[in-house]
Amino acid sequence: MKKQLDKDAFVSKPQYPGGKNALIEFINQNLQYPNEALENSISGKVLLSFKVNFDGHVSDIKVIKGIGFGCDEEAVRVVGLLKFTETKNKGSKVSIQRKLAIHFNLPKPDKTEQSPQINYIYTSKNSNEQPKRTYQYTIDLE
Repeated sequence: MKKQLDKDAFVSKPQYPGGKNALIEFINQNLQYPNEALENSISGKVLLSFKVNFDGHVSDIKVIKGIGFGCDEEAVRVVGLLKFTETKNKGSKVSIQRKLAIHFNLPKPDKTEQSPQINYIYTSKNSNEQPKRTYQYTIDLE
């Protein structure tokens, strides 16, 4: 059930054009995983607070809870790119404080890539009483 906007509300809040799904898509398209975080296998979420002014521009971005390794700075950069709808609050120019969590999830390894391997096959010599035997060893180099 969606909330209905109250036309008589004291303050109308700026919305992201297209709603929550569009906001998530924008973040996913613009977020670049920091190399330092990848190298150190860092994942988690960065919680930010920011202001959205009456014309939809974002300012005063602060990290409330970060994870470091370049993720905090990248989250601030992406939030700085956001543009919300303009709001008209009965002639008053109002800034709204918002919070947003940006998730950094490590990319899943590509299952089509195989780790380097050495395959070793040994076949015993045939003696009069025993049949040939073959042994196969596989050594993963990772």
